[in-house]
Amino acid sequence: MAKKIVTLYIDDTSIWLLVTHGKRIREWADSPLEPGLVKNAVVIKETEVAATIKQLFKVQKVKGGKVNVGVSGLHCLSRLITLPQLPEAMLAEAVKREAKRVLPVPLEQVYLSWQTIPAPEGETQVFLVAVPCKMADTLLKALHQAGLKPDLMDLKPLLLAKIVKEATAVIIDIQPTEFDIVIMAGRIPQPTHTVSFPSEALSWQEKLVMISDELDRTIKFYNSNNPGRPLESSVPIFASIALAHQPELYQSLSDELGRPVLRLSSPLACPEGLDPNRYMVNIGLALKKLSLGKEAGLSEVNLNTLPTAYRPEPISLLRISTLTGATVAIGLLILLVMSIQSASADITSMRSQLGPTNQLLQQKLSRRQELMENITEAEAFLDNFTTMLESLDQQNNGVNGGLEVTVNSLPSTISLSSISHANSTLTINGRSPSEKEVLSYLRKLDASDRFAEITITSMRKIEGEGMDFTLFLRVGGQG
Repeated sequence: MAKKIVTLYIDDTSIWLLVTHGKRIREWADSPLEPGLVKNAVVIKETEVAATIKQLFKVQKVKGGKVNVGVSGLHCLSRLITLPQLPEAMLAEAVKREAKRVLPVPLEQVYLSWQTIPAPEGETQVFLVAVPCKMADTLLKALHQAGLKPDLMDLKPLLLAKIVKEATAVIIDIQPTEFDIVIMAGRIPQPTHTVSFPSEALSWQEKLVMISDELDRTIKFYNSNNPGRPLESSVPIFASIALAHQPELYQSLSDELGRPVLRLSSPLACPEGLDPNRYMVNIGLALKKLSLGKEAGLSEVNLNTLPTAYRPEPISLLRISTLTGATVAIGLLILLVMSIQSASADITSMRSQLGPTNQLLQQKLSRRQELMENITEAEAFLDNFTTMLESLDQQNNGVNGGLEVTVNSLPSTISLSSISHANSTLTINGRSPSEKEVLSYLRKLDASDRFAEITITSMRKIEGEGMDFTLFLRVGGQG
């Protein structure tokens, strides 16, 4: 049976609903919103918006339940950040520290989502998305009032990137109230930019000028940050225009931009009467859930920006493993008990027999003795195995604790190029403005009581760039 996917997108003027069964679009509709219910992509009146959503679902005879929702790129931020190659246990904290440094807003005001993407040897590349808390909270509360359970949430620019099959391209989506510009470079959508029109009453020519100026700024920004691989003039531009059914608009856009412009087409077959330009966000959501491989574009970014607080609580793998292990242990214990009980019953029965059965009795006693010896050996093996696991756990805790101290004690003036560990030792390579900062870093590490030995194995001055240093740390302090 084909999988049913319900998608929803809300902007300042309308609610857009699209339902697919497998790769087929079955239902689609939109409902206008009264002015002031949603402003600049933020739901202002949750109850009224929820009522409009419920009415739209009722008219289209679409049952509530799980829904996949797209949000505008307005006020949302995305960054591609590069970190040293770090152990997985340290990555989340490192991403949070870097997000605090690069984002222009306090972390308390946004929901963070991130994923790692392919990176050169020795580095970790992370695609980071920040959605304002107010924007997400009001939308999700309205959906909850409408009886819907969000299963997935993603940004409009990232969903548009799911539709394009080129690894490098420019995407422009033009709606009545806003437009989006997405630069796909090497399968990574960055940068992305969403701009509101000052007024829907602007003429097409006035909107063209705004779009052209913004695209020029976006391309220059990208090229300045990527001098080694600038965006060539031959890179295709894909456009989706949901303003009117006028093919000449694409030609006028191409003339204004001075580049060829291609239509952004839907990978899903569109039934007669459906204008895909009005439902590109919904189509991107459906593709994201379908996981159609080559049909779904080449973007490496595949985030679910739905805040953790609004997701169903997942079943803990640790709890599953613990319960499974306990079940196996109880099963083995029951088998052992049953075997012992069986042997005891056999012995009791044999004792009631006379001389002719004495030999059989001795055989049963011998069998019971062997079973008890096997149990003793199994218990000894279990004790040894438990001791070994405890030793390994202590060693891992020591190394993880040492790694955490090396990052948390790091001054902002020092940058690390690599951290490696072998057994209970850490080797750190980095660069500092001077010898003074290195010694200050050593004092902080020593004060943590995590290390039994701290050694500077090398320190070399780099003319005009500071000091390159290598530290050797042996874990084994008080912790």
